[in-house]
Amino acid sequence: MTADAKPPTSARRADLLAASVAYVAEHGLAELSLRPLAQAIGSSPRVLLYLFGSKEGLIREILAVGRVEQLALVERADDHPGTARETLDLLWSRLVVPERRGALRLFFDGYVRSFDAPDGPWSDFAGKSLDDWLPPLDRVLADHPVPSTLVLAVLRGLLLDHLAADTPRHHERVQTAWTSFLDHALPH
Repeated sequence: MTADAKPPTSARRADLLAASVAYVAEHGLAELSLRPLAQAIGSSPRVLLYLFGSKEGLIREILAVGRVEQLALVERADDHPGTARETLDLLWSRLVVPERRGALRLFFDGYVRSFDAPDGPWSDFAGKSLDDWLPPLDRVLADHPVPSTLVLAVLRGLLLDHLAADTPRHHERVQTAWTSFLDHALPH
């Protein structure tokens, strides 16, 4: 089996991938080592290597799960029958819930790492993310002059700010900034 080849999907593999995603969402990718990860999720480095081909293969799949989750939120908001403003506000509210904090951290960790790792497991993560997010935002904003790139930039910038300071005062400040942006970009 090659380094990134993987055996067929199994329930055990799916469970270990889900546990790995949760672990990385809590601990980040910066110092990811297979031994502590395996111990924390009830496995062994050998099993992880067998199931995912390599550490890079596992990271690639962890990031793919994060992308799928993010895209599902974007698409669910896009399917919302409300106005563009209501749809964007719904997306925002789903992204900033406390339960999504780890997923946001994982997303931005992979996004930033993709800039410095042209051949690593996250090499095309940022570009694919743009390809994922911009079409649904284009659809939401089809009848409005505000560019989807601007909305995405503000959304992601404020999400970073939301992650940076985890206090009610800062969350209120970031929420106020998001509402102010919507007031200017998509007035009632």
